[in-house]
Amino acid sequence: MEPKTHQELMMELEIDDEDVILLEDEDDNSSNSGDTKTPISEAALASKTTLMNSLREKGWNSSGLNIEKPHSKQYSYKDDKSSPWFEERQVIATLYRCRVLLHEMMYAKLNEERLLSGNLCVCEIQSLLNTQKEDVETDWIAEIQELKRNMVSEIRRNHLLERDVNKLDKRIALLIKHRSNIKDLLLEQNKKKDKKKKGDDKAEYISLDQKQLESYQNLFYLLQTEPHYLAKLVTMIQADQMEDFLDTVILTLFGDAFSPREEFLILSLFRLAIGQEMSRIKSAGDLLSVDSVVPKMIITYTRRKQGHEFLKQIIAPILENNVVNAPDLNLELNAVQVYQNMISEQEIQTGAKSTLNRGLGEDQIIQLKEVQQILEPRVEKCIQICERFFTGIIQSLNRLPYGIRWICKQIQNISQKNFNSTPDEIAKVIGYFVYYRFINLAIVTPDAFEILDKELSITSRKNLVNIAKVLQNLFTLKTFQNQGSERWMQPLNNWILSKTDIVRQYFEDLVQVTDPSEYLRVDKYNELTLKLNPVVVISLSEISQTHKLLIANLNSLKMKEKEDQLELILKSLPSPLEVVEENDREIQLTLINRFKEHIEREISTSASLLSETKELVIMVFRSIPIQDKKSDSKDDLVAILKYASKYGAENNNAQLQNNAEKILVNLKKLEQDGSIQSADPQYESFIRAIALEVINRQEIREQQRKERMRLTIALRDLRKHQSYLNDQIQHYTSYLKDVLLHYGPKDKKKSKPIKISYKELAKKGIIVESDIPKISHSATSFYISSDTPGIFDIDARIGVATAGSLSLSLDDLLDKSSAGISVLKLDNIVLDVNMTLHLLNRHFLKNI
Repeated sequence: MEPKTHQELMMELEIDDEDVILLEDEDDNSSNSGDTKTPISEAALASKTTLMNSLREKGWNSSGLNIEKPHSKQYSYKDDKSSPWFEERQVIATLYRCRVLLHEMMYAKLNEERLLSGNLCVCEIQSLLNTQKEDVETDWIAEIQELKRNMVSEIRRNHLLERDVNKLDKRIALLIKHRSNIKDLLLEQNKKKDKKKKGDDKAEYISLDQKQLESYQNLFYLLQTEPHYLAKLVTMIQADQMEDFLDTVILTLFGDAFSPREEFLILSLFRLAIGQEMSRIKSAGDLLSVDSVVPKMIITYTRRKQGHEFLKQIIAPILENNVVNAPDLNLELNAVQVYQNMISEQEIQTGAKSTLNRGLGEDQIIQLKEVQQILEPRVEKCIQICERFFTGIIQSLNRLPYGIRWICKQIQNISQKNFNSTPDEIAKVIGYFVYYRFINLAIVTPDAFEILDKELSITSRKNLVNIAKVLQNLFTLKTFQNQGSERWMQPLNNWILSKTDIVRQYFEDLVQVTDPSEYLRVDKYNELTLKLNPVVVISLSEISQTHKLLIANLNSLKMKEKEDQLELILKSLPSPLEVVEENDREIQLTLINRFKEHIEREISTSASLLSETKELVIMVFRSIPIQDKKSDSKDDLVAILKYASKYGAENNNAQLQNNAEKILVNLKKLEQDGSIQSADPQYESFIRAIALEVINRQEIREQQRKERMRLTIALRDLRKHQSYLNDQIQHYTSYLKDVLLHYGPKDKKKSKPIKISYKELAKKGIIVESDIPKISHSATSFYISSDTPGIFDIDARIGVATAGSLSLSLDDLLDKSSAGISVLKLDNIVLDVNMTLHLLNRHFLKNI
């Protein structure tokens, strides 16, 4: 159904002025022409009296209404209470005023909604700009773009340096490994046989090859840093898989201990998961349903080290001092149970059957003086202990884990926005997560949460259950009802009611936290300056389970049809591992970003161009006369920009002319990369975006200020990181030289070159092919020497004449062998990499 226009609403609200005017005329006639005045019958008077009494009961009277007269028309009628229908006329006039007031309110509401949606025409945008001060920081966008351009160049430079560091690191590792296994390499054939035998003995042992390992490192880095994949996946998990999967996601992938980076990433996951979950429900209370995923995620999250430490420091001492170390404490408040215990104790002490009536009803038992004498001190003691828990929880708000508070803030914001939830409705949901699913579980089962080392007695457990019930009702703003087992807890209602305002204030204060980027001092740019790649310890079964789930739900998880990052990584992996309990084990994954170049694109692409273009449009709108409002047609942005260019030329304003022409060029670019819709020739959606930019100018400026600060800090950190990488390269280069020195002979004497014939090298498979004529093969020999550790000089001679020379680097050969490159192509000859290494090991490296 199309929304009604302002004109349509006006027509609906129009009142027939004749109704009022005719009444006034009638009043005039009735007062001036006494002869023609029609007498009012008794029935009419009775009807009038009944009507007026009814109106008075509903609050309509001349003295009680305080509504201003509309400015458009002035209505007058005789203030003569003796004239007929005086009070009815007052009511009708008041109704008219109310309708005018209602119209004004609806008109204001429509304007407000139009303003919030950005549905303004160009002249209205210009009028808004005229009411705002012209920005003195108009170069912020340009400064942000310049910072981003600098960041891109620094990122590229750092990527090259990181590549060099990784290459040096790999070569050093290969050299060290090669040196320690030289004897095994000399017996390569025997070693292969041994490996085959071992493989037969341990057929179930699972090993990952280098390519598979790297793909899993890329996969889990992507899942950790791009939370939209996991946020979708958690909603698709079967109930029987949920607990294990959440342990993998929250405890394994993001770590048990607190780390600003991992905390920032996991809260990003929660932000998306909460948003998705709450978009599918009808009220905030539905979030607590059995099928909801978010509560399960939050419960798993609170089991991390931060949550455990909070419980151990705040809850454990109160438990130990007031309940566990009080063996005589009994907080049983069920009057029937108390009465039965009285009978049992009496019979045990006297050895005779009790004379107390066993057939009394609940209402009779509760009236017994003996029962009341037992219950009253227990109620007081229960209140004392609950007071200590309550005080401990309230006063430790600042020690409550930040993540829990921020999650509750997200729930509050979405509840207010989506459902218009009342503060108490939101408080109950927050109380459910903070108290019932976090603190309450530790109070009821402290041994299971490992916050107490002592074993609890049955009585202590019952006492804790009663204490937990009271606190649960308090933190969910409920009192005990007169039904079932709750009736025995009713004496605690007065204490609960006395604390509810404090609880409400506690929940208000609880959500007063800053955004994760500010609190944790982490943002998306931090990934660019990590000195050490993040590491996770994960089991093969967890890898296998995650891999299978991703494949099964890939079509729903993909963010785009082509070149989705998740799909690209999954395609590079073989089938998921088949893991059973016997061959399951933990491995260490060093998480690596396979798509570093995407960060450059994110920083430097169309988002920057879009911001720059919007800023230019605002500058143009400020500089040209306010456009005429077109009621019958929509604004044509291209026509306005062409007018602005012409206006700039006529008024010698080259800057305005250049800006208008640049906007036209930018709009075409933005259409090409899909940032704005090409099927929108008049750029309505873009004009709406401009309007929202102007309406929210102050807020956007604050965001730009923060972005400028973040970029400045990130650029500084990138340059520091660059210095660190240069130092690493120097250190690794020096270390590589030291490693290569170990490949030199121990006696330090210059070794004689080793002579090997062409035929021998060809027979051993070392020479794959060469340009040496076949007729010269029998006369060709190779002289191999090594004056520099790790470098092997080879001279080829045909008879006594030198045919050519070349040098081989040991670390280069090892690198090619590790990468699976089987041949080394030189100028006039092609060598087999592995067989060449075997030859060098045998003749040069066996004595190192």
